Order: sequence, then C-alpha cells, then structure tokens
Amino acid sequence: MRLFDHHRPILYTPVAVLLVATACATSSAHTPAASTVSTSPQHVTVLPPPPETVEDVVDARTVVLSNGVKARLLGLAAPGECWSAGALKFAKETLIGKPVRYSRASESAITLRLANDTNSDYATLAVSRGAARAEKDDPVLTEPEQTAAKAGLGLWGPPCKGQDTTPTAAPPPPPPPPAGSTTTTTTPPAEKKGCAVTYRVAKEWPGGFHAELVVRNNTDKPISQWKLFWKFPSGQHIRETWGMTAYQYGDGVLALSQDPNGSISAGGQVSLRFNAATTGPNVAPTAFMLSGVTCSAG
Repeated sequence: MRLFDHHRPILYTPVAVLLVATACATSSAHTPAASTVSTSPQHVTVLPPPPETVEDVVDARTVVLSNGVKARLLGLAAPGECWSAGALKFAKETLIGKPVRYSRASESAITLRLANDTNSDYATLAVSRGAARAEKDDPVLTEPEQTAAKAGLGLWGPPCKGQDTTPTAAPPPPPPPPAGSTTTTTTPPAEKKGCAVTYRVAKEWPGGFHAELVVRNNTDKPISQWKLFWKFPSGQHIRETWGMTAYQYGDGVLALSQDPNGSISAGGQVSLRFNAATTGPNVAPTAFMLSGVTCSAG
C-alpha cells in the first residue's frame, strides 16, 4: 500500500504570479482604445510683423528705418543735380515718421510700401509724381515714368525738363537798333578795312568741330570793349569758348571780350577759339563785323 499519491501539488510562487500579471497587462496594452483626438484640420492665422518707421531719408532713394536698417530703394535712379532737391523734399514729406513695411531685394536694396490705407509702393508713387526717375530698363516703373513725363510732372517740367543738370541762364537779348533806325536787318554796314579776321577750322569730328579766329586791328588806335559779330551759314551752334564770351541768336553770333575793359591795341590782334556742333556741311562764315566796322576776311 502506497502512502502518497504520485501527483505533486502545484505551488504558485510570487514570481509566477508576477509573470501572469505582466502578460495580462501586455495583452490589454495592445487592445486598441477608442480615439479621442479630433482629425479635423486646424486653421492657423499668421500675423504680419509690425511696421517699421522711417527715421531719415539720406539722398531721396536711401532710407534709415527704426530697426537700424539703412538701404537703397530698389528701382530708383540716383537723383540728378537739377531735381535732387525736389526729390529729397518729396521723400522726406512722404516717408519720415511714417509706418512702412519692407522686403529685402539684395544686401543693399529694399522695396518699401506705405503701411497706411493705400499700401502704396513708394518707388512707383515717387516715379508717377515726377519726384524720381526709374533706373534704366526697370520693367515695373517704365509706364509710371512715361505717364509723368508726358504730363510734365516734377522733374519733367521746368526748369529741368527731364535733364539732370540745371539749364544755363538764357543769354541777354540782342542790342536794340540805333535810335531812328527803321531797319531790323543785321546786314553789316558799308565795308571798312580797319580790321581783318582769319577763320580756320582746326579740327573736325562727327557732329562737331574746333575753330580758331584771329582778329586784327589795322588802325592806329586801340579798339576798347570790342564786339565781334558774324553769321553761321550752315546751322552751326557754339558749345564752348576760349578767349571770348559768345551769345548766339539763331545763326548770328555776338562775341565779347571776357575782360570788360579789354581792347585790341593799335596794329595788334587777339586769338579766339571755340567748339561747335553741326548737323550738316560745315560751311565757314565769310563776313565779320568788329565793333560796328566790317572786317576783311583772311
């Protein structure tokens, strides 16, 4: 007779219990739970940065902003001497102290928009008012510039007329005819051989030439405050002079001594030179009058 059965009782140790609990937890972790996260798209509002303020305008196309940026305005040409003051005045009145937004076009250039109701691009505004000129071949500013030029606005009106340099003052009017004279012709009076003029073209180039005149006093008295008059026969126009001051009225030229008390001594001579432009044949003048006396040529 057997005192004990062959089957051993099963003992549940603490380790065994822990393994079973871990298995159950792992099993439940892989069981998908109901999702509580919404899959609908979310809308994000991106606000623009606050505008900057223009602290200074340097030369009508260079600005200093409140954040320290100093840059050139893209598309605007350097202001010319004739219209630079007007361009600077317009830029200061339009920009200084005003809120603006800008975009970098390069390391040294920006585009600038007024941060007001109009939201205007400043370069377009300035060019359309004739307060600035567009850089060469700028496709954006070509049409506003043409419109301003056609209307004669700003730099396209007087006195600049679209030129960068200030026009020189108009020459004084020609002297009035003698009292009692009824003729308006500039034909020289009867020839007197008290003087002689030699005219020589020293150099020519396409559209222009350099000429020299030698004016001789053939009398025995000095000629004070001399005046030399002649006419160009083929549309020449004097551009620069040496030894004289010249005024041109159509084809007529009046040359004066640069010295108010200048004179040609008895039997002496003076040498005069000038550059002139021509659009056709350069025909030399043949008649000269010195202080009211007709001179011989050569």
